[in-house]
Amino acid sequence: MKKTIKIEGMTCGHCAGRVKKELEEICGVTSADVSAEEKRAIVELAHEVEDNRFEAAVAEAGYEVVGIE
Repeated sequence: MKKTIKIEGMTCGHCAGRVKKELEEICGVTSADVSAEEKRAIVELAHEVEDNRFEAAVAEAGYEVVGIE
């Protein structure tokens, strides 16, 4: 299972790394591919995870979720 998270505020690889770290700490996330250039993260899930968990993790890294698909 995959989800794509659209994120505003990332400008570089360091930003993407911070978001990746926070997302991969969520229980159920097996991996996160984060791109500052594409302003998105694609997360692989072992099981369903509520969207508000992604929003909280991205906010913790200092950025804003603008959409989840």
